[in-house]
Amino acid sequence: MKNMKCKMKKVLKEWQWVLLALFTICICSCKDDDDNTNAVAFDPSKPVLISDFTPKKGGTGQRLVIYGENFGLDKSLVNVMIGGKKATIINVNNNSIYCLVPSQAYDGDIKVIVGGEENQVTGISESTFEYEKKMVVGTLCGYRNEYDNQGWKDGSFDICCGFRNDGCLKFDPLYPDHLYVVYDGADIQLLDLKNRMLSTPLNRSSFGDRRLRSLDFTNDGQYMVVAVDFDGWGTGTSPSVYFVKRNEDGSFTNNSSIQLIASYKQCNGAALHPINNNELYFNSYERGQVFRMDVSKYFETINNGGNWNPDRDGGNYDELFTIQDTGWEFQINIHPSGNYAYIVVINQHYILRTDYNWEKKRFAPAYVVAGQARSAAWEDAAGVSARLNRPYQGVFVKNQEYVDEGREDVYDFYFCDNKNHCIRKLSPEGIVSTYAGRGNTTSVVDNNVWGTEDGDLREVARFRDPSGIAYDERDNVFYILDVVGRKIRTISMEGETGTSVDLESGNFN
Repeated sequence: MKNMKCKMKKVLKEWQWVLLALFTICICSCKDDDDNTNAVAFDPSKPVLISDFTPKKGGTGQRLVIYGENFGLDKSLVNVMIGGKKATIINVNNNSIYCLVPSQAYDGDIKVIVGGEENQVTGISESTFEYEKKMVVGTLCGYRNEYDNQGWKDGSFDICCGFRNDGCLKFDPLYPDHLYVVYDGADIQLLDLKNRMLSTPLNRSSFGDRRLRSLDFTNDGQYMVVAVDFDGWGTGTSPSVYFVKRNEDGSFTNNSSIQLIASYKQCNGAALHPINNNELYFNSYERGQVFRMDVSKYFETINNGGNWNPDRDGGNYDELFTIQDTGWEFQINIHPSGNYAYIVVINQHYILRTDYNWEKKRFAPAYVVAGQARSAAWEDAAGVSARLNRPYQGVFVKNQEYVDEGREDVYDFYFCDNKNHCIRKLSPEGIVSTYAGRGNTTSVVDNNVWGTEDGDLREVARFRDPSGIAYDERDNVFYILDVVGRKIRTISMEGETGTSVDLESGNFN
């Protein structure tokens, strides 16, 4: 019943904005109606009056209509300030202004300033807009110049650049301010969020110059798990999974102990079971295989002073099952409870679920829960009715509402929908919705669903081929690798990450 009420509220809200948009169009069309007495130019000899505005409250990107007198017809002569911040103006009629609420308009006072430098007239509303903070998209670091030749550059977040390959993000469990980026076709970088620095502690050459596909950590945080993609040039097996041992100072570097522990070929991803930590799951897109390996034998060998032989010992794994598509990339995302995992089939545009058998301690054959194979599109819906377009990395995020309701599964799955240029959400019930991106209510006129705009999650913000996503539960912040945008983007509660969004320019200050 509660879900039905939420859906009804959502529908009513959508219709509210449809009616508002139609109302605004009607207002603006009056400009060309000679019989409309409201369609008159600004008169600097008369006061600018604000009589009302609607709605009375909202957050950044909120669509707002201001009513009054003597606003004129030329929006280039009109400025709207809300809480001391400049609003984005969509349309102006002598008696109404259609605009977007700027970020951090905390005070909520509304001013309308009309005219040039020599004849400006200001109107002030007697009542204030009730500003509500909300989650917004921002930019942490990175940039793309006019020629896209900025290259790769480590250093402070103010100057660093790169971020141009598909990749995945993962937080260090022992150093929560350390966020690692593993790139397909490049190196492993470290985002030090506390010191605002980017570095490259591990090079691709340390893994035989092979494609790096995913990154995980053992439960005790002492080892980094790196999956690599190599087909052995068509002969036998080839490296699949490496363990990187943490240095005594807590770092991971090219000088760390890097050990190949599993070999098959064409591996896209590897993950450790979050509860039964000795279970390593990795894949091969040769036939769509999913393998299970008992890594306790690796630790027993190393702890007893022995040497792990990848040719002899690295084949100590079992094939559990194959997915329905062979020869296509896919990644494994295990639920924090360990009860199930999602398998994201990247190039074939769907997501599978595999349930964990606690008695046998292994995952069972998978079944489709979202999207449809070989059917790339964008559609928010339930299960196989939803449409995805090259889904990539995902992350499980606890939903407090589910906790309060006493649900068994309290996690949503947020993932990058790469070619749909957005962040999607998959609920435990299998409902896919668009969480952020594809905004179209901005000052841009390119009519694309992709871009680099920061701001309101759905009305303004846009991404360009996002692939990697991580979530910081402490601060309620998402981090996104925006590949073609060449940036690390954020989704966070406005004003709580030391940054702010300028909706007019699309810049994150």
